[in-house]
Amino acid sequence: MATNIPEKKQLSDALARRLPAYYRHVCIMLAEGKTSVTSGELAKRVGNTSAQVRQDFFTCGGVENYHPDTLKDWLSGLLGIKEEHHMVVIGAGNLGRAIISFKDFNNEGFFIDAVFDNDLRYDGMQVCGIPILNASSLEDYLAANRVDIVVITTPANVAEDILEKSIRGGVKGVWNFAPVDLRSNDKIEVHNVHLSDSLLTLSFRMNERKQ
Repeated sequence: MATNIPEKKQLSDALARRLPAYYRHVCIMLAEGKTSVTSGELAKRVGNTSAQVRQDFFTCGGVENYHPDTLKDWLSGLLGIKEEHHMVVIGAGNLGRAIISFKDFNNEGFFIDAVFDNDLRYDGMQVCGIPILNASSLEDYLAANRVDIVVITTPANVAEDILEKSIRGGVKGVWNFAPVDLRSNDKIEVHNVHLSDSLLTLSFRMNERKQ
């Protein structure tokens, strides 16, 4: 199988967003018992063109064949999910708890090991069997434990401080749900998620249909 994966900076954000969709639909095809996949079939499922699928795969280094098992293995390597990722969640509120309770993360190798919150009422409690620790202990925890990804579900005013602590703690990725845009740098990758953006996009498309 070809393993020539371009440097990350060579891949566009748009392509990076399409790769998880390819992976998800290939997994669905495997569950359906598919033994072969065409670029046209995959394109139809993800909502683009067969030419786009072929171009995306070529840009990522190429794949030996379009058998679902081969595609899943290849995409897993591109997405970095052949190895475990250890995560902590900052914020034990409703959003934090919803993320913690999403069991599919474990199936893809993403494991939440601890939750942090500054509300003293949570001390000693657990969410889905995961301990809730005081937020003041975050830096000590990062120094003593492997943490690959920090998930931020806090108010905006503390998100930047958590990012700085994550950088000092050697964390490589931040998944940010706080209502503020945090910035990546050469030490850490940041992905900002604004739930309202998706809803507003839906509203925009609905409004278009009225025109």
